[in-house]
Amino acid sequence: MKVVQFVNNLDMGGLERLAVELAYRQKAVGHEPVIYCLTHRGFFADEAEARGVRVVAFEKPAGPSLATVRKIVKALRQDAPDVLHTHNHLVHHYGVAAGRLAGVSAIVNTRHRAEMEIKTHDGRFVLTTNSPDKSADLIYRATMPWTDALVMISESTRQFFIRHRGLPAAKTHVILNGAPLDRFVSCPASPGAERPRIRFGTASRMVAEKDHFTLLRAFAEVARSIPDAELHIAGDGPLCSRIRSVIDAEHLAERVILHGAVRDVPDYLKRLDIFVMASLNEGLPIIILEAMAAGLPIVSTRAGGIHEAAVDGLNAKFAEPGDSIGLARQMIQMARCRNLAEIGAHGRGVVAERFQIDRTWLEYEKLFDRVRFG
Repeated sequence: MKVVQFVNNLDMGGLERLAVELAYRQKAVGHEPVIYCLTHRGFFADEAEARGVRVVAFEKPAGPSLATVRKIVKALRQDAPDVLHTHNHLVHHYGVAAGRLAGVSAIVNTRHRAEMEIKTHDGRFVLTTNSPDKSADLIYRATMPWTDALVMISESTRQFFIRHRGLPAAKTHVILNGAPLDRFVSCPASPGAERPRIRFGTASRMVAEKDHFTLLRAFAEVARSIPDAELHIAGDGPLCSRIRSVIDAEHLAERVILHGAVRDVPDYLKRLDIFVMASLNEGLPIIILEAMAAGLPIVSTRAGGIHEAAVDGLNAKFAEPGDSIGLARQMIQMARCRNLAEIGAHGRGVVAERFQIDRTWLEYEKLFDRVRFG
């Protein structure tokens, strides 16, 4: 089977990591994977090609581009895939238009999170169920007659799109994200091994949805209660300078370490004691699964499908999105647990049982066969 995955680009992020990991699994079992990038190649492209996955970038300019559609049609006619698998809505209408013109028989789309409006209130981010781009939603819904299946990465995400965006329930499927367990088992964390130092850490793009500001406010409280606590932040993005300003304003410069974009995720995670996320909006983030696979306890906001992977009371503690005091309380409680390694081991077991990337690919393979052969 030849599968073309279609992404906006392969810059660093959970969606992009999932796309390349799926391509590696496809190749390993004898399929022929290709990755199309609507704009540019991105962070993971060289790695993917080094592992035998062809990457094609169409360099779409800003705004609608019929010329780009023609380029994609030409590429699809040459590649003649059995399945065109688009990721998220920004590329899907290009995939549907070009795919049907090129005669691709099966088109599947994955939505990786619910797109919701984020407002600023009293200097803080607030999430609503309103659409941030109603025209994009209209275009996406208009592609439904030519879309064979819609994949959501968590049940929470599926329910959101059915209830709030009017997507046809009959076309929706849940395929849980997965992580490559072996990479993290071979490079495990040792949470609690260097007490009294406790290293909290997170990894994500520096954008509003990830709400680093709630995390920093929470950590300011934690730092007052745990003198040897540190916060490590991996990632980059448009809010980086504002995040630096908040770190300085909270007098946390000696306690918060910014790592920038991290290529070696297992090596980064193994140096932490507790993984923490303060997101307002998520689907089912790959980094949470990777942190669990590394053996780290989780403290997180109850965003999207995170609670479908990390288990409250087993390997995780939760606060509500935007609640810095509640998040700080859970971080402190987790840090004071004397059995952090045992708690982290429970999370690794959950990933081994339900969230391995090989299982994720098998579920996609079954779906692709159903839409191809009925």
